[in-house]
Amino acid sequence: MRMSSLGCFTGALGLLLGVGSAWADDQPISGHDIVNQMAGKPECRDAGVTVSFTTGSVELDTNARGALNGVATWMKADGKRTLHLHGYADVTGNSEANLVLSENRANAVRDYLVSQGVDATQIMTVGRGEDVAEQLPANGRTVTFLACQPPAPLTQGEAPAAAEAPAAPAAPAPEETPPPPAVSAAPAAVEPVPVPAEEQAAHGYLPPSRIGLAFMAGGGFQDFASSNMRDRTNGGGTWDVRFIAGMRSIIGFEGAYVGSARGFQSLGPTANNPTLISNGVEGNLRFNVPIIRGDSLIEPYGVAGVGWQQYHITNFNSNTQMLSDFNASNDNVLTVPLGVGFAYGYKALLLDVRGTYAETYYNNLLQGTTGSGTLNTWGVGGQVGFMF
Repeated sequence: MRMSSLGCFTGALGLLLGVGSAWADDQPISGHDIVNQMAGKPECRDAGVTVSFTTGSVELDTNARGALNGVATWMKADGKRTLHLHGYADVTGNSEANLVLSENRANAVRDYLVSQGVDATQIMTVGRGEDVAEQLPANGRTVTFLACQPPAPLTQGEAPAAAEAPAAPAAPAPEETPPPPAVSAAPAAVEPVPVPAEEQAAHGYLPPSRIGLAFMAGGGFQDFASSNMRDRTNGGGTWDVRFIAGMRSIIGFEGAYVGSARGFQSLGPTANNPTLISNGVEGNLRFNVPIIRGDSLIEPYGVAGVGWQQYHITNFNSNTQMLSDFNASNDNVLTVPLGVGFAYGYKALLLDVRGTYAETYYNNLLQGTTGSGTLNTWGVGGQVGFMF
């Protein structure tokens, strides 16, 4: 587009200088003379070829390559022919990135034509970004073609064609290859579209899911908030497996399996080593602050949710000191987990650390402490996983 604009500007400037010179010499200039000065310009018109793309893609499908083979044949028939390729993008996503994407689409078409033997100097490309004022197919994800060829030579005294009334285009001479047919290459949208490297550079790493689905696993340390339970048990280890949806969104969701294990204090030599084990599930809302820097994701976040835990005492014996205060070997409790954390991602790799506090309800494990609060816990942990 810049080169075309420059050519029009240069031609207009030359015309104005010529007219000014004629007036300076007091020599009148006729309309016929002006037309003759404009003669000899390339004849350009819409080639009737449109190559369409799927969302976020610069890949040429089979239909597009078939259409471009015809364009290449027409271009190679005359080394003075030129092509102006205009790339477009739809209005989804970032406008600056779409401008780059539209340029890359035009360049992809140019590169294919060059690979088919067309001289690269015959092709000019420009990215129009989200300029879809024209009714383009595929919501604007296209490249359009403006084909130019040198004008036919004029015999002496013959008026240029531009001065005459428009006429239907003449049939091509037998020795010429006809212009490429009007073909619109429809996109094949049945397979997932890979994200091109140029768009990744503009947006940073984009996982195939775009919203940031993740799978993580890890562990940490946990203890009871209640002094009644801390006096009877030790701090213990935890483990968890989490599936997260919306790592790259402000609001996300995570579902998790969580567990813990801890021993008892002052059991004596006949205690048979009982252990307090918990297993459960929880679902949390995530409140994310995703910060994207190139291929890196930096994300502080908070979580709040609801869950269920089952506590079980292995080798339970109510006659054992320290176990005599427990009602039974099992207890099912409702949990309300809360937490804050920090996640770091580099491309698909994810690292995560968090601190949590869980309120519990329907506690019946310890005698005389029914209701809520007895099994409240706090903990810290870390996970590692991947985003897809």
